Amino acid sequence: MSKYYRKILSLLLVLALMLTGSTALASSVSVSVNSSDARLYRSNSTSSASVGLSKGVTLTLKDTSGSWGKVSYKGVTGYVPLKYLNAKTRYAAYISKDTYIYKSASATSDRKSISVNTKVYVVGKSGDYYRVQNSSGSMTGYVSDSCLSKSKKSASKTSWKSKVVKLDWFNGGSSVLKTGGYGYIYDIDTGISLRIKRMGGHNHADVEPATASDTAKLKKIAGGSFSWDSHAVILYAGGKYVACAINTMPHGDQTISGNGYDGQFCLHMVNSLTHDTETVNENHQAAITMSLR
Repeated sequence: MSKYYRKILSLLLVLALMLTGSTALASSVSVSVNSSDARLYRSNSTSSASVGLSKGVTLTLKDTSGSWGKVSYKGVTGYVPLKYLNAKTRYAAYISKDTYIYKSASATSDRKSISVNTKVYVVGKSGDYYRVQNSSGSMTGYVSDSCLSKSKKSASKTSWKSKVVKLDWFNGGSSVLKTGGYGYIYDIDTGISLRIKRMGGHNHADVEPATASDTAKLKKIAGGSFSWDSHAVILYAGGKYVACAINTMPHGDQTISGNGYDGQFCLHMVNSLTHDTETVNENHQAAITMSLR
């Protein structure tokens, strides 16, 4: 196809898109194209006519449908896959309770669970739903406006302990916080809560503080110096509150750079085993019982 013919085809597509018309939503959001592979389609289908878009160009996002964004560009309305769009204006918010993030602005659309205190960025609004993204922009969806807050929801001993359960590590407990997943622990003695990430572990969970701020909280739990002493904690992950025990001594591998913690620490549940001896640590088991009182 000659360059001249492609230019004529593009002009015809633009004219066709202009003739379709559209109604702008009050919640329009300014977005930028994040890839040179992006194209503007006549409909939300890659089989429809399209023209290329330059990386960095600014569009107006008017609505979304599944994985597609309805956009306006220089008076032309068309569709672009959401994976090629980044919001230019957004603000941080937190999930205020365990809820779902929906594929579209409807509780009947496909959904995934999302935990309280998860940080998201608001990039638009549609009816009673906010359109949100994660920090990298790789996940976009809708959350009910009643489930967002400008600040984190503080965990309280009363609210956590009213829901806490004991789980056997080898009988369902190990799947509560899966490898690579994030959760929260609440320390019984100090009332301090922090976010953690599970990086591995078979006989028990090997976890790390999620950020440098979480490492500082862990050090306060330890009384200023990390140690192998057992601490009674409650784990919150996967919608469950589980009686657990931890030590605070960093050991082994570190997978989160910049968190200020040189390694991992151990999180135990009922009947979980130690690394080297593969035995049940009675101090940890006693601490687990303490977290239920």
